[in-house]
Amino acid sequence: MFGDFMNLREELFKLKDEKYRDFQIKLMPTVDKNTVIGVRIPELRKLSKKLENNDFGWDYYEEKMLHGFYIGAKNMPFESRIKLLEEFIPMIDNWAVCDSACSSMKFINKNREEFFEFLKRYMYSSEEYSLRFVCVILMSYYIDDEYIDFVLDYYSNLKSDYYYVKMAVAWGLSVAFVKYQEKVLPLLESKNLSNDVQNMTISKIRDSYRVDSKLKAYIKTLRA
Repeated sequence: MFGDFMNLREELFKLKDEKYRDFQIKLMPTVDKNTVIGVRIPELRKLSKKLENNDFGWDYYEEKMLHGFYIGAKNMPFESRIKLLEEFIPMIDNWAVCDSACSSMKFINKNREEFFEFLKRYMYSSEEYSLRFVCVILMSYYIDDEYIDFVLDYYSNLKSDYYYVKMAVAWGLSVAFVKYQEKVLPLLESKNLSNDVQNMTISKIRDSYRVDSKLKAYIKTLRA
């Protein structure tokens, strides 16, 4: 078990994989390479389950990942998770930490209404990764009959110049398209999305194995 700041950091460096580090750095151009140790995600997930508390550093990319995994992995009251998220969300500074954390928060499925109310605090943030967090959480846990209309309205009206926000909106719309084509297709046909989001969404839909080739060909004609 890890409850000591320096012992945890030492363990991270023991798990260092130079080739993986080089690969990661290429995928995260906004991250200072000196803050990347090079620990694979499965190793980080294992480590997060051994953490005794959340009292460790934020200096390295992997430490930020562990904070996100800790919130999702540890058994704790919903209110405790929210308190930790209030600290975590402002510290997100890249897409990988954001998306990996979001994928770990399965507890949301049992607390969807309460979490949705919490999420509203960040829906109109001026911070790039707070907005991306909202977009990815909506995509991961709220694309269903109850919330789909809100999600699509939010995505279509979210005006942001941040690249990683636009990419998250496009990703969310492409996922929604598979399940709610009858709702997303008119949105694309209206061309009311920004040109970037319109074209990113179309590219992501065309990459999907769950959309047939005829529909992909039609979707391509809707590019801005």
